[in-house]
Amino acid sequence: MSNRMKYYVIGLSIAIAIYVPVVSWLTIRDIIVPPELIDTIILFILASATIFYAVRTSDIADATIEQAKATKQQAEASVKMAKEMREQRRPIVVPKAFPAIGVPLQASVEDIAKHVYSDYFEIHNEGYGPAIELEILLLDKEKRQLEKQRETFFPKVSASPLEFHPNGLTNHMNSTCYLLCRYRGVISSDEAQLWYETWLPFVPVKSQRGDRIIIEPKELEFSETHKKESY
Repeated sequence: MSNRMKYYVIGLSIAIAIYVPVVSWLTIRDIIVPPELIDTIILFILASATIFYAVRTSDIADATIEQAKATKQQAEASVKMAKEMREQRRPIVVPKAFPAIGVPLQASVEDIAKHVYSDYFEIHNEGYGPAIELEILLLDKEKRQLEKQRETFFPKVSASPLEFHPNGLTNHMNSTCYLLCRYRGVISSDEAQLWYETWLPFVPVKSQRGDRIIIEPKELEFSETHKKESY
């Protein structure tokens, strides 16, 4: 029996419980009650039962709404917890342009202090879990591959950084190039096809002395994808 039907039956039972004793008492006392008064009593009892049913139905509706809200909150909390757990175990591979050993002639004091000029990259895992199937790709401005380096397993933050020395930048001076780190976390059922990507745009330039290629790094970009692009 549904809750609504249950409370309707309860209300009707209350109405009958009120009506029967009243009629019995009047019959025992041999009191003649006008039909209009009987109709009024019956109408009052039915109205009372209807009001009881309406109040209980409203209470049930409110309880249902509150339960739905609680269920939604629990679902949101579960999603948040799952996301936090994923974030706690995911790797975060960050390429950094390492400061040049020799200071180029065009470097200002501010540039030197900010380590703007670099001549190779260090790759760090700053996350909480190892990166697997790591690919370090050097791309030109059209995002065509110039060089590639692979690491099957790259441990978390405590490990020493990887070094990447670009060799294919001679024909790409003063043009935006990219260092792409593409990798996976430890595979689970919901992340089996997920690739993490870290993009570091940079501009290769020559020092005024012309004795080296130096790198001007730009802002890091992070992304996630289920499709592994070919470069």
